[in-house]
Amino acid sequence: MSARRAADDAGFTLIEAMISLFVFSLIAAGSVLMLTQSVNTQARVAEAQAALRDVQTARAVLSADLAQYVGREIREANGRVRPRLIGGDADAPLAFVRAAAEPDGERGAITSLALVEYVFVDGSLIRRSRTRLDGAAIEETTESVVIADAGEARFEFYDGAAWRQQWLVGAQGSAPPRAVALIFASRRYGEVRIEAMVGLSG
Repeated sequence: MSARRAADDAGFTLIEAMISLFVFSLIAAGSVLMLTQSVNTQARVAEAQAALRDVQTARAVLSADLAQYVGREIREANGRVRPRLIGGDADAPLAFVRAAAEPDGERGAITSLALVEYVFVDGSLIRRSRTRLDGAAIEETTESVVIADAGEARFEFYDGAAWRQQWLVGAQGSAPPRAVALIFASRRYGEVRIEAMVGLSG
């Protein structure tokens, strides 16, 4: 009797140990699978948030710029007079002057003007701006990326009845478009269209 009890208390048999290892491997594999799925889900969520942020940023920036449109011609450094609004040109898909409020310690805020250009560079939508309008050098322009991957993007211009591919506001008295649309390709959402109203200043 004492010999059988000693044998029973000796520990796991080989079969019991193998079964335990098999069960542990199943649990470990399931844990790794769940962790991988969690990481992939987080990556997809982050990608979706980045794509949505691009759309929201583009809408906010374009709407704010166009709402403050000012019909003002500018003179380039070479003396050439630039139209009040350029739309659909290969070199300047969208360019115009906008008003902006600058903080001032004595008067609270002062209004300044800035030239704003939207250009496509290597598939990205770039916003360029400068506050010195006439005779400014290119070095005075600041740039920011609005959409890093815009695909085959373009602008369209609404005349009150239909959308047009190009628009040019030349001499005083010519009217700007009523609205401007930015169309670009999002990897997440496909073709995205953002429309913004044009202000009536100037």
